[in-house]
Amino acid sequence: MTLLIAVADAAADQELVASARALAAVASWEVRGVHVREPGIQEPGSADLEGLELTAIDGDPVEALSRLAGGASVDAFAFGLSCSCGTGPAAGMGHVAEALLNSHVAPVLLVRPGMRRVSGLKRLYVPLEGSPSTSAAMRAADDALCARGREIVMLHVVTGGDTPAETGSLPAPRMTDQEHYEWSAWQDEFTMRFSTCPEGGRHRVAVRVGDPAGIIAEEADKNGAELIVLSWSGSFESGHGAVIKELLNAAPCPLLLVPSDAPAV
Repeated sequence: MTLLIAVADAAADQELVASARALAAVASWEVRGVHVREPGIQEPGSADLEGLELTAIDGDPVEALSRLAGGASVDAFAFGLSCSCGTGPAAGMGHVAEALLNSHVAPVLLVRPGMRRVSGLKRLYVPLEGSPSTSAAMRAADDALCARGREIVMLHVVTGGDTPAETGSLPAPRMTDQEHYEWSAWQDEFTMRFSTCPEGGRHRVAVRVGDPAGIIAEEADKNGAELIVLSWSGSFESGHGAVIKELLNAAPCPLLLVPSDAPAV
């Protein structure tokens, strides 16, 4: 199993390489670098990236990386984010990373300069709105990252707006006039439904009220999270995708986006 790091510039991508390597180490993945050659751009070397095995390829980046992933057992790609994510359709994530996510090639790790680096990964956050389509993030976290001594925080943000309409969703109880036992029962059900880790890692459900992106960034920052894992449904326009768009600029630590298919409602 392999994590492929898309390296564009050896100097600019040092933080990307450091966090990607650390994530690969805790997930027991192999790690390799990939550079898509472009005219006029200096090709980085392995020595520039502290010995990272680096493969240079030609052609359209999306097609080239998709072919490379198709011929290997790839767990994830890693891309660097620009310091400002802008307002375009790809919100600074880059069209290559977005295309790989939308074609369900593999999850994508996104690292922005200045983010808290992944190191030992003692704590990661998985925001869940209680719908099956967003639970792909939890499955990925449990499959690859659940381990003894590591805490996975399932963060549910109550917005007061519409609740998920998907079959199998489990939204939180209404915030008013609820007995304590109802919240306790809901948290137990939420944990059983969305978490299946058998490796002895600690799971905790946290419920907050407010703006999802702001709450996720604040909770991850103040509690020292090293990774936020989110499901990607293919659009930044509304709902979960709009939250991800904000987090590209606001998240204090790297984001791992896991492609998911929304089930029929």
